[in-house]
Amino acid sequence: MARVEKRVAGTFVAGFAAGALAAVLYEALRPRRGFDPALLGAPDAPIPPVVIVPGILGSQLLDAEGDEAWLGLGNMVGAHDIALPARLPLGEARDGLSPGGLLGVDHILPRLFGFSEYGDLVAVLESAGFVRDGVEGRSYHVYGYDWRRDLVESARGLGSFLERLAAERGRPGERFCVIGHSMGGLVARLFLRYGGVDPTGGSRQAEPDARALGGSVANGRSSAPDPPTGPVTWAGATRIERMVVATAPSGGSIPALEALLLGSPVGFSTTTLAASVCATFPALYALLPPAQAKPLIEPGGAVLPIDLLDPEAWQEHAWGPFAEGGEPALRDYARAALLRAREVREGLDRAPATACPVPVTLMGGDTLPTLARAVLDGRGVPRFQPEQRQETALMYEAGDGRVTRASLLASHAPGAREDDDDCGIHEVGRLAFGDGDHHGLFAEPAFQSALLRALLPRPSIVGGRPLE
Repeated sequence: MARVEKRVAGTFVAGFAAGALAAVLYEALRPRRGFDPALLGAPDAPIPPVVIVPGILGSQLLDAEGDEAWLGLGNMVGAHDIALPARLPLGEARDGLSPGGLLGVDHILPRLFGFSEYGDLVAVLESAGFVRDGVEGRSYHVYGYDWRRDLVESARGLGSFLERLAAERGRPGERFCVIGHSMGGLVARLFLRYGGVDPTGGSRQAEPDARALGGSVANGRSSAPDPPTGPVTWAGATRIERMVVATAPSGGSIPALEALLLGSPVGFSTTTLAASVCATFPALYALLPPAQAKPLIEPGGAVLPIDLLDPEAWQEHAWGPFAEGGEPALRDYARAALLRAREVREGLDRAPATACPVPVTLMGGDTLPTLARAVLDGRGVPRFQPEQRQETALMYEAGDGRVTRASLLASHAPGAREDDDDCGIHEVGRLAFGDGDHHGLFAEPAFQSALLRALLPRPSIVGGRPLE
């Protein structure tokens, strides 16, 4: 009897698992109601070539043989090591992996992991007559880059990609419509603002000597020295006709802190994106919320004056690579990555002296509860789950499930206080908010309409937000 019961139980579990997998498959692949591009009333309107800039984790990483190191079946069981070597300076932290195509476009597996946004985006473009890598007429292209690395390096790579693409198309002066999704929106913004020039003005800080550039925090501000600055020149406008920034965390993202401290599971694997692996990605540090966003609170709700971009705060609380017993090389590497993230953050928040010369549309969801801050009990690792109803109200804000509305708008930035929409991004001229989650935005007809209308050559708001 016991054997029969076990067999029945095993059959039930297997059937339940198969049903759950089928449900996931159906949800990932089922056709959805889409926006009819014919409603735009401009079927033959010329549109510059579109370039898609994906976000973090959004493009493949390929090994020397061309096999997928990210994202494939092997990642589900920890078969691939995608950690960067903890080597300084940060620019020399390279391995043998190279970027590939968009996730969830040519293969089904990434969609089962939730990466459906790029398949949806491509479907929208193709429904409007865009052809992948086309030369004539409406075309779209993909900027594949190593999403683990420094955002300024990726922005510089975007510039090189656009130059090369224009030359290959036989149009040396061609300009493009750029769609930046999630972290890709930050890469696109950096390129628009500075072109291929470092936002420090070309005077990069030297790689940090462990404590020399650290500091303490008071009243929510770090005592670490401010990074050198360079002016916003809009140098990237020579290659950009129009830009769409979708679900970009311009005010940072608490899930980035969670990944750096606790890692992120991939299928059955807890090693593929373990905390020690995530700690080697300079890009992830650049997604940490600034102190002005008030990302950490006490259990009672009081804001903690801690700057997540200050290495001394990490050392004081023994977080991540700074925990007791951590590798000195990784600790120095993390210190350099944090300081570099401060430079990137300052470059993104810097007020320009002149108006943005191209139209920029910002779009995202603001109808879902989204983690906006973590709770710090004592000196331990922050807590990312509320323990009572009051904490839920304190920890969550409106957003798309990954990025809050305030982060999308960079409401922490000084210029946001003078803007009717609390937007601190000076280059933004048009806003589109609605009901859409971070990975499903382009599956929603309202956002499909907003996206295509932003690409059309129609009167648009040029010049962005009022200058300070």
